[in-house]
Amino acid sequence: MTQAPRFIHLRTHTEYSLLEGAVPLKKLVKTCAEKGYPAIAVTDTDNMFAALEFSVLASGMGVQPILGCQVSVAYDPPAPGEKLRMPAPVVLLAQSEAGYMNLMALNSCLYLPKDRPVPQVTLEELETHSGGVICLTGGAEGALGKLIQTNQMPKARVLLERLARAFPDRLYVELQRHAGDDGQMMEAERLTERPFVEMAYEMGLPLVATNDVYFPKSDMFEAHDALLCIKEGAYWTNPHRAAA
Repeated sequence: MTQAPRFIHLRTHTEYSLLEGAVPLKKLVKTCAEKGYPAIAVTDTDNMFAALEFSVLASGMGVQPILGCQVSVAYDPPAPGEKLRMPAPVVLLAQSEAGYMNLMALNSCLYLPKDRPVPQVTLEELETHSGGVICLTGGAEGALGKLIQTNQMPKARVLLERLARAFPDRLYVELQRHAGDDGQMMEAERLTERPFVEMAYEMGLPLVATNDVYFPKSDMFEAHDALLCIKEGAYWTNPHRAAA
């Protein structure tokens, strides 16, 4: 009898995270079934293309599908005359049918407005479509983490309080520990972990640990790194490009 795992992945990017994810959907579900995982979440970047196929495959193999999406949020709108800032992610999971419909609405918000340089939702749109949705704060590179990394703690607290109001009893402060090239904890995660924990305790919010999955096995690291090079139009030898 397979022992139930103590850790269930809540942040997984399949092949539908275009030019980012390298986890084949069928292989993901098969692996979960073989390992006895009771559930798995799929949270592709700014889309839910996999939702139907994933639900059918997982349910058919006895794995509970958790439908979600990693959504880019315009978390710190610039003042008049300031340069536009890039959005940062939060992770959203459907808690109910109403939550699934709200995720679909947010996916429309990502792409329908014509005045946005990249797909993103506003905080107001996130609040409007928060019903039945569980929110994870996005880790070190998420909206909350970006503010902490740039020493904007007052803004970080305001954002976390706003998210807590939008997602009552459905907001989790997300912690991650990924090893860098030197095998040590990544700098962004080191800088944000303690503030995350302190803010969560201060506000009475639960913590959740996730692993940001983009490929199924460690020996696929270099292949995934090459995929990111294709996405960026960068050479593998460029030291300033994003790493896998």
